[in-house]
Amino acid sequence: MTTDTPHPISISTAWNAMKHTSGREMAAELLGLGFDTLELDVHVTRKMIQEVREMVSDGEVRISSLHNYCPLPDGIPREIAGGDALMLSSPDPKARRRAVDNARTTVDWAAELGAKAVVLHLGRPYLIADQRTALRLIEVGMTEQAVELIRLGLAERETIKQPHLDSVIESVRDLADHARGTGVRLGLETRYYCFEFPTCDELAVIFDAVDSPEVGYWHDTGHAYVQEILGVATQRDFLSRYGDRLIGMHLHNGIDGSDHWPITRGEIGFEEIVRYVQDDTVLVLEIHKGDDTELVRSRELMERLVADRGAS
Repeated sequence: MTTDTPHPISISTAWNAMKHTSGREMAAELLGLGFDTLELDVHVTRKMIQEVREMVSDGEVRISSLHNYCPLPDGIPREIAGGDALMLSSPDPKARRRAVDNARTTVDWAAELGAKAVVLHLGRPYLIADQRTALRLIEVGMTEQAVELIRLGLAERETIKQPHLDSVIESVRDLADHARGTGVRLGLETRYYCFEFPTCDELAVIFDAVDSPEVGYWHDTGHAYVQEILGVATQRDFLSRYGDRLIGMHLHNGIDGSDHWPITRGEIGFEEIVRYVQDDTVLVLEIHKGDDTELVRSRELMERLVADRGAS
């Protein structure tokens, strides 16, 4: 394992999990790129996480966080795995219970692996307007039309969201109770699709309803970038309101409305974002695009930015 840094930058296994069926080989590839801390993503199977557990026990690797659902729930193919594969927002009691039970399993594995956090997607009522259409409109210069499409969709969402939001609150409360005493915190993540839970305002509703130190905010830089392009909320909106509850960040860049780009190329101003980073904030590169060299350079750049944050 590499020497400790003052604020290690973790890497999500979303980078390479689908290349592997072996957890040991998946982790070894990332260790070979100079990372010593991983976030385990939704494509990690039970067999793979068991192999990673052996590496953790042997001191070969550390785990910063797990992205719910991890390990992959039974009956869900890896190709369609995701944080919304099971809906914590479902008004159907049986469906919601299945989602909560699998999320509890994620919390249990996080505790066993010494991880600090579990990242949660909270589901959606349904996608009323097509966000991809709005982004295509922006690409051809029709920004006003795109913003209006999103505004109308969010207005319609308000009329049908409440049973789903009630389920979200019940699910988060159940998981907070389960996480109590484990050392694992639950990070409610900014969403790429602005119709999903939680919106910027809904985070406050959830935090008020579930008053628990186990529950906090997880900022995703790429998702917030997309919401900003769509005129919904800005990076600063999220971070200024919930920076005091910040658990961690997914770090990736954005280009022309798409995200998960390397830090080294894109449109996001990370110098401002890192000002909200505290000593205990979990920082995870969640990059899907580019090559190994860009991944390493992204880590090095973020290490410098975090080390220099707040400097005049």
